[in-house]
Amino acid sequence: MEKRLRSSLKTSAEEFLSSAVKLTLKSSKPSLKTIVNSVKPSSDLSSSLPLALLHSILHHTESFQNPPPPHSPSNSPPPKRQRGNGPPPGSDSDSDQQQQILTSLQVLSHVLHLCILSPKKAFSANDLLPAAQALHNNLWLFESDPALCLEIAGVCESWWKGDLIERETLIIQLLPFLLSRSLTLKKKVDVHRVYMLREAFALFDFEDEESIEDLRMLLMRCVVSPLYLKTEDGQRFLSFAFRLSRQLMKSGLAVVKAQIPLGRKSVLDGFGGILFRAWREVEDDLRGEIEDGFMQGIVDSAIHAGSSALATSLRKVLGGFISQRTTHGVEKLLFNLAEPMIFRSLQVANSNVRLNALHLLLDLFPMEDPDATKEEKDKLLDKQFYLLEKLMSDECPDVRSVAVEGLCRVFYLFWEVIPSPTITKTITKIFNDMSHESCSEVRLSTVNGITYLLANPQSHGILKVLLPRLGHLMLDNVTSVRVAMVDLLLFLRDVRTFQFNTVVSLDVLLSVLASDQTHVAKGIARLLMPSYFPSRKRTEEACTRCRTLINRDPLAGATLQSARQLVGFFLDSILSGDDKLEENQIEGLLLAAYSLCKDLVADSGCMASLKELLPGEKLKSLLAFAPTAQAQSAVFDILAMVSPVTVSDVLEDCMNLVVNCGGLPGDEGRQVEMRSVHKLLLSSNAFSDLIGTFINILQKTAYRCQINFGDEVERKNVYSASRKKSKSSSAKWKHVSEKNAISFEEDYSVAVGIAWQIKDLLSNEDARKAILESSDIEELCVALKVVSQTSILQSSCCEYMDVYPVLAYTSLALHIALRNLDTDAQMNIAEDILDQTMGHILGCTEELFQAGDNGTSDTIALKAHPSKKPKRKNSKDASEGLRSKEGGVLNKVKMLTAILKFIVESTEMGLASHFQARVLKFTSAYLKYAISSFDHHSTGKLQFEDADLKDFILCAKSSTSYAGKLINLVMRKASRPLFEAFDLANDMLDLFTMVEISVGSAYASKLVTALSPWIPDLVLALGPCFINNNNNLEEEEEEDSYTSTFNHIKLRFPTWLVTCAKLELHEMDDTSETHLQLPALKRLRNTIVSLVKGNSKVVDGIGYVLLMCSAVCIEKKDYSTVLGLLRFLCVKLLSREAEEEDREWKELDTMLVSLPRIYPIIEREISEERDEEEVKKLEAARELLLPVWTYHVYETGRFRMMEEEE
Repeated sequence: MEKRLRSSLKTSAEEFLSSAVKLTLKSSKPSLKTIVNSVKPSSDLSSSLPLALLHSILHHTESFQNPPPPHSPSNSPPPKRQRGNGPPPGSDSDSDQQQQILTSLQVLSHVLHLCILSPKKAFSANDLLPAAQALHNNLWLFESDPALCLEIAGVCESWWKGDLIERETLIIQLLPFLLSRSLTLKKKVDVHRVYMLREAFALFDFEDEESIEDLRMLLMRCVVSPLYLKTEDGQRFLSFAFRLSRQLMKSGLAVVKAQIPLGRKSVLDGFGGILFRAWREVEDDLRGEIEDGFMQGIVDSAIHAGSSALATSLRKVLGGFISQRTTHGVEKLLFNLAEPMIFRSLQVANSNVRLNALHLLLDLFPMEDPDATKEEKDKLLDKQFYLLEKLMSDECPDVRSVAVEGLCRVFYLFWEVIPSPTITKTITKIFNDMSHESCSEVRLSTVNGITYLLANPQSHGILKVLLPRLGHLMLDNVTSVRVAMVDLLLFLRDVRTFQFNTVVSLDVLLSVLASDQTHVAKGIARLLMPSYFPSRKRTEEACTRCRTLINRDPLAGATLQSARQLVGFFLDSILSGDDKLEENQIEGLLLAAYSLCKDLVADSGCMASLKELLPGEKLKSLLAFAPTAQAQSAVFDILAMVSPVTVSDVLEDCMNLVVNCGGLPGDEGRQVEMRSVHKLLLSSNAFSDLIGTFINILQKTAYRCQINFGDEVERKNVYSASRKKSKSSSAKWKHVSEKNAISFEEDYSVAVGIAWQIKDLLSNEDARKAILESSDIEELCVALKVVSQTSILQSSCCEYMDVYPVLAYTSLALHIALRNLDTDAQMNIAEDILDQTMGHILGCTEELFQAGDNGTSDTIALKAHPSKKPKRKNSKDASEGLRSKEGGVLNKVKMLTAILKFIVESTEMGLASHFQARVLKFTSAYLKYAISSFDHHSTGKLQFEDADLKDFILCAKSSTSYAGKLINLVMRKASRPLFEAFDLANDMLDLFTMVEISVGSAYASKLVTALSPWIPDLVLALGPCFINNNNNLEEEEEEDSYTSTFNHIKLRFPTWLVTCAKLELHEMDDTSETHLQLPALKRLRNTIVSLVKGNSKVVDGIGYVLLMCSAVCIEKKDYSTVLGLLRFLCVKLLSREAEEEDREWKELDTMLVSLPRIYPIIEREISEERDEEEVKKLEAARELLLPVWTYHVYETGRFRMMEEEE
């Protein structure tokens, strides 16, 4: 096909078109595109083809309008008339001929479209215009062929978008056609096409009502079209249409007002968005039509509406403005509209008006005049709270109900800014008075409002005290109130700081469960299910069912007697040695016996009989029959509860379990068993022996760390500064100097198990108290310190190095510090403890990073003793377990994540304030290491398995959250902005970008949840530090500041900005066949942009950074990145919707100071650059800054004045 077309093209343009129209458009599209795009400007076809197109289009159009009469020979008889109502003879052939003409016109229209879009610009617009006009003028004629009309519309659209000559002649038929098509087919793509041609509508004279009536009616149909109201492009187009003329705006507002009572939620939301956009963008003389002629009426109607449905619909439309109240001028508008009538309406006699005014006040809260003084604002806020509190006592139940729930919503949203006395007074009234209201709807609103308020964690302190006052509502005589109470309790169950049984007692819940309606009982069953049927203890089901029966049986004594007999039966069955019992059955019986014993010991009357039933010897013999770790754990728990005096008989077994703890962190079953051993030892006063065992094992491992790796630490008597000198003689270093019977790796594995036990014990209040009061705690800390140091330094070298020694060491230091916070003297001790630990940990990490930078692959010798050569009694100990590169990286990342967690916790306690710069540098170094590792994974230098990659992503997610919190804490407490915080913020964004580039958007989205809460802090770290460091400087200081900032950014250039620049360039180039697919980064970028808009100080700081980065890229001759960064600044960040503001850069002083340095550099590079493509990039970059530059050169003289001074 293509060969035939090319052959005909060589003959003449007419021959080419004649061959082309014989084909269908679908089959010939690829060939036509290839042939037309290959035509060069110098070819004869560039002039002959447009002329041939015009003649062919005119010929086919005339043939379609005037089909020839059917031809028949003069001597032939007339055809016989057929019976019925069938078509006359020859009608089928006429129809086929007409269809063939339309098909030919489709091909001709497509060829014309290809000529317009020719990449080589081979065809003159003057030559193509007559053909385009011929098609456009007959668009209405071909309405029977949608495909042809669409091709013609494409021709006209391309002509308009290309800004070709006389483009206004090709829109008269086009715009009504596109409007009609979008309303008929109801497709989003057609709405988008209308929106892209919106500027063409301004060419019509909408004041001439007769000539424009049809187009105006189409526009009014668009106003009520759900498709236009629900799509972004549709809303933007309608808001633009409202600005075309005053009469059109009046008609549109009238249509909107008429549709409000009938509109659905999405339609009403669309009306609100359209009106807001139109108000924001319209000129001042037309803005009054919206404010005075429409909005004032909406507010008045929302207050005086006769039905609640109509009032709700009106407030939905107002919501388009309320949701945008941060936009300049909106708050003032809402205040001026509502204030004159809303306070008066809250106190009128009509309860319906009071209810409507209350709803509106809650939507507008806090209503304030932005131009008022602080005193006036506070007075107005007090007035609003006074009226809301007063309405809780309104005579109308509906008003009281809305007031209660609305106040809870206000407290949820604005808890931080409302005075505490106001909150306490109002919430106390809700609990004391409103929960006892006679109206069930008010009681229901009370419960629903408190449930809503609980979602704000800051309310938990006061609610924990007041919530028990709602307990009586669980027995309310209205079902809906009881259901709401169940929902409240279900919410409380998932909040760690609350216990639902303190709000409603367990007896009441079980009583309601037994007697209430089904849906109430089902809710209580859901509430109690996790307590009575734990998902992780499937073998306990029989036991928990028994326990439920015990709690619900009114004959408690008889039930408890049965429980004792059941325990005896279970244990006798095990001790009988029945071969039929399998391991899982024995485990289930022991777990059931333990659960029943736990219930029985709560009753003091049963304790004596239980001890008689279970003597110590009987319990001790059970250990021989316990087949699993969980079963042994149950035996130890029963021993601790029933017969703790027999612990001395099983102490050896307990200590064996404690010592043989290699691999414990990864074995959940053994962990449960170990906790039971700890509980038993704690209850029997044998805990000091446990601590001594810990110290002995850790000191032995610490000694071997010193021998194998040369790791020694300085011992300072800080940990025991607040207690008496140790009398223990067991914790001496000399006892570990005997010959080792096992390898260092096995020794270290046991030490890891000990570290896990220490960290787990510190989470238990009684065990933590016993550890902190131990006289040997200093020896324990020093041993952990040595093992932790080795774990950190060898983390990337040895397979068996684990994070738990570091976790135990840092956790112990934190708890020791927390214990010493009561007095000023103890506060100093706490700070010394944290200082020593923090300094040691950071020193280790600095040495670890230095070794990585130097490429050290062997084990690391201690930096503090460079001259000391460690002894190696068993040289293979240190080299055993050398791990793969991937394993070493993952181990190192886990270690650094644990250290970062400790740093954040210490900073939050306020005990590491003078380490701010150092911890920020550590965090940056860690994130850079993670970035490098992900980069190596993407390039194949590292090849992580799927499981390891998921662990790496999990560490990156946790580290991102910790780093964000660290920035928040540091910036909140720092007296001056820190450039280290700026670097860390960029490193976090660099890590996010690298994760998406290297492993994909799915993994990057997991980091979004960790990054999202800290985005405002990142934004503040990125910009204002430069503002605060550059404002109010003398000229010489300003030059030094500019140079230091330039050099800092040049040294630590943010790579995420390079990627953002690439995204901008891809968005600019619509013809690019490859698009940068980074959806997560795009969403993050858009979030940052939306967050900073409206805050000129933050925009000024970030904009200054972008200009500095552009200057660095100019120096590097990276003009693509320069163009992308400046487009991101001018188009995204500054959003050129307000043209005048864009030219002035109001309140962007820091950016304006830097502009005279950067703009001349761009001009110079344009004049010196020889590469044409690079010059185009520089010219495009200059065009972005040109409006601001010319404005301040010719309008304000700011830059010229600066040049003269220089």
